[in-house]
Amino acid sequence: MSATTFRLRRRPLSSLPLLRLGSLAMTLFDFQGLVVEAFLSPNVPAPSKQVHSQPYRRLFYLQGGHQESAPQDASNEWGIPYSTSLPPLSTQTPRNQLPNGGQITLLGSGPGDPDLLTVAAYKLLSNPPPNALVVADRLVAKEILDLIPCQVKVARKLPGCAELAQEEIYWWCYQALNEGRHVIRLKIGDPFVFGRGGEEVLTFRRFGVEASVIPGVSAAFSAPLLGNIPVTHRGVSNQVVMCTGYGREGSNPDLIQYQKEQTLVFLMAVGRLKELCERLVEQAKYPINTPVAIVERAGCPDQRTVVGTMQTIADLAAKYKIRPPSTIVVGEVVNVLQQQDEATGEAVSGLIQNMTQCAV
Repeated sequence: MSATTFRLRRRPLSSLPLLRLGSLAMTLFDFQGLVVEAFLSPNVPAPSKQVHSQPYRRLFYLQGGHQESAPQDASNEWGIPYSTSLPPLSTQTPRNQLPNGGQITLLGSGPGDPDLLTVAAYKLLSNPPPNALVVADRLVAKEILDLIPCQVKVARKLPGCAELAQEEIYWWCYQALNEGRHVIRLKIGDPFVFGRGGEEVLTFRRFGVEASVIPGVSAAFSAPLLGNIPVTHRGVSNQVVMCTGYGREGSNPDLIQYQKEQTLVFLMAVGRLKELCERLVEQAKYPINTPVAIVERAGCPDQRTVVGTMQTIADLAAKYKIRPPSTIVVGEVVNVLQQQDEATGEAVSGLIQNMTQCAV
């Protein structure tokens, strides 16, 4: 086999593939954005043997001076190994700690305000073990990330690539566990409320480790409260239904039929708000004048609350450029504590709470 040379190139942080040079296996390491990239020389020009592909490097094999793709079932289109293909890190019954000391904690960060972290969550995030790695959801508030003194990797769960990013999360966790590190899997809200927490626990068990869990304050209840909306109120609402805007593989979840004294709380649904309102009216028989509120970035300094009806809320959300993370509340409780227009006696609509302006 010809000699192998290396050179340093600056690349964004990403998961790093396994490189096989004949029978020699080695790992590419990322040092603060500098990634070692391998090339075969002198027989093969360097540019033709770059071992990465944007935006992610792919797993591949170099055999006898030839680059070959990894088996199709070994990695996804980002070059991340499928979690189901990774061998267990321990042959023992899953325990809280691997033989090499690796362990994982699944932690809920609440709606976004660091003051709303549980005491246990705050202690672990602000004073993590020396070997800790925090793997955070993309929507975890910056104010919470700023508390963390150790290494943090943030998931790239942008619209349209949730499943790919989830596999990357598993790969990061797997690598760190294999190195004997304490992985803190930081999730928005509560890990077990539409947070895939249960799925992750099962995956970590396949890796050979039982995750510890620190619950968080779910936005399903805290966001309406922070937006001055009680999810129940005597004579107005006697039941609360929590829903997600996206089912498995982006499907539309089934909707519960309209009942006047009922509150719906939707998480992760602002991206398909117009479609959701249309389905609630057409399929679940909600009146078009049903009050709807959106609480954006609940508990954060830039929290905003927008109030409208089933007919107007999508246009209002577009007007004020509402973005995730946002919690949607549907039902008469929306207007219980809201001010009324003195001229018409009707509830005020539009942007009724803007914490950014209040903080100035």
